[in-house]
Amino acid sequence: MLFLMTNVFGVFNSFCSDEGHLFMCGDNSFGQLGTGDNQSYNLPVEVLFFASKHVEQIACGMRHTLALVTGDLVYGFGSARHGQIGNSVSKPQKSCNLPEVIQGFGSCKIVGLFANGDHSAALTANGELYIWGRGFSGASNDLHPRLLHSSLRISQVALGWHHAIVLADGEVYMLGGYRHWAASGSHVVNPVRHQSVPSAPCAAVSDVRTLEKVSCLDGERVVQIAAGAEHSALLTERGKIMTWGWGEHGQLGLGNTDDQTFPQIVNIPNRRSFASTLGIYCEEDAW
Repeated sequence: MLFLMTNVFGVFNSFCSDEGHLFMCGDNSFGQLGTGDNQSYNLPVEVLFFASKHVEQIACGMRHTLALVTGDLVYGFGSARHGQIGNSVSKPQKSCNLPEVIQGFGSCKIVGLFANGDHSAALTANGELYIWGRGFSGASNDLHPRLLHSSLRISQVALGWHHAIVLADGEVYMLGGYRHWAASGSHVVNPVRHQSVPSAPCAAVSDVRTLEKVSCLDGERVVQIAAGAEHSALLTERGKIMTWGWGEHGQLGLGNTDDQTFPQIVNIPNRRSFASTLGIYCEEDAW
């Protein structure tokens, strides 16, 4: 079985097999296919670097790719302009067309990789989140993974172009995203600063990041989150779908093209005519 992952603009794709083989095709201007060259391919080609390894997960940003390999090794390749491939500590570079190991996770077990735009993130089995790449809300770029200081146990992560949202214990928190209010307006969000525990198994960095809790959910427990380039969506335990952020193209599904500063309920027509199980997914509304 093959699993497909496409990037923001749909200009390059990755395919990962059950056996851990990785195939890529599309634009390769920044080396994001990991083939060792910058030649684009219009048919899937195996990434031979991983031929003797087992690729478990892939995440694609705008011009970069992340790969999780058995043994908790994370690789990055493609554009490195904002540090999004996480290996610019010892030798700053603009791009890398061969996979390189990303250092900085210590002994943490990585269970999830995420990428969007020039952002990258990794989630550990303990619910801790590492982020790197372009800085949120005008912050400086992170050229290597940094642990997001939080006492929360994060279970889901979604990245946009200028924001990130995370799910922890049924509640949604955000980082950045004020360009199009993709992470809710500050007047409806209660800032909550979560400090890391000194005895955490993974070493923390000295700077402190702030997660803000998304309010206006009427106490409903959230079970799934998703993010587009500059909008967000969530699904509650009771099956309620809510969206907010940039709405210029009608991507919020609210019957208009307005931006929304806090979550709004999406009404699904003829909902009783299909199964009650729902999932939410966001395209990247790149244009």
